[in-house]
Amino acid sequence: MIMNSSDNQWQFWIDRGGTFTDIVARKPSGRLISHKLLSENSQQYHDAALQGIKELLQ
Repeated sequence: MIMNSSDNQWQFWIDRGGTFTDIVARKPSGRLISHKLLSENSQQYHDAALQGIKELLQ
């Protein structure tokens, strides 16, 4: 079996909108998961995209 270098890595797609930031991720297993955060929430996080990725990786 030949594996691509991306087979054991996470992949992320991010749509940052005015109200929400949506994140879709592909886990190394191939499973897709999604997460949604407020685009602006300075009391909780500095950057919605980075926060969403951190939360998905936990």
